[in-house]
Amino acid sequence: MKKKGFTLAEVLISLGIIGVIAAMTTPTLISSTRNQTNATKLSSTISNLENAFTSLIAYEGTDDITDTTLWESTGDADAFTSELSRYIKVLNFEDGTASSLPTCYKGKKGLKSLNGTGLETAPNLDKAYIEFTLPSGAAVFIAPDGTALTDTEEAAAVAAGGALFSAPAYLTLDVNGGESPNIVGRDIFCFILGVDGKLYPFGGKDVAIFKSKGEGSGTWNDSTSSYPCINTSSSGEGCTARLMEDGYKMNY
Repeated sequence: MKKKGFTLAEVLISLGIIGVIAAMTTPTLISSTRNQTNATKLSSTISNLENAFTSLIAYEGTDDITDTTLWESTGDADAFTSELSRYIKVLNFEDGTASSLPTCYKGKKGLKSLNGTGLETAPNLDKAYIEFTLPSGAAVFIAPDGTALTDTEEAAAVAAGGALFSAPAYLTLDVNGGESPNIVGRDIFCFILGVDGKLYPFGGKDVAIFKSKGEGSGTWNDSTSSYPCINTSSSGEGCTARLMEDGYKMNY
């Protein structure tokens, strides 16, 4: 009995279908893999930076980063990174002017919010900032702010359960430097650097309490927040907290 096989036409049709399915699914798989890689990089970079800042604070015998020798040099990138390099290796540092485009993005495709809106510069850099690169390739932008709560605002923050009572600096972190996608919430993440040397994510409770002067509103899962991350229609700044709270799984 003659064994029946596939005809050439049937094989070609099957291969065509497989090709169409692959073309539809491959970009999604690549994007998902890239997103998860960046989320993992974020976790390790936060750990390295916090370890450096808290080690500095402990070594100088204080509990406030603004009382350290590091903070005395925030107006000079050379002096600042020289002091910081005692605790973490720092590369390619320089001063950045308010609202200027960081060096690592020059000559690259434009920055974007999560919702696709184009940006002239990385978020939180509306003041003079210091830009430097870590050996991992992550770019760090620190904009010293020096904002403190009044006694009344601090009391309200304590009552609301907040851990952050001042904002020595705003810190923006791009986990892969100027490499794509350069999208807030995908590879660019926003923080407040606390007096204790810890990084407090935008969209998190502590930043919400600080921003709202003790009222405690404005977290990433609040649709009325300034930093929502419920879906991809937002700016993406509040997605830093969502990503961390979700165990560094990019579920948006």
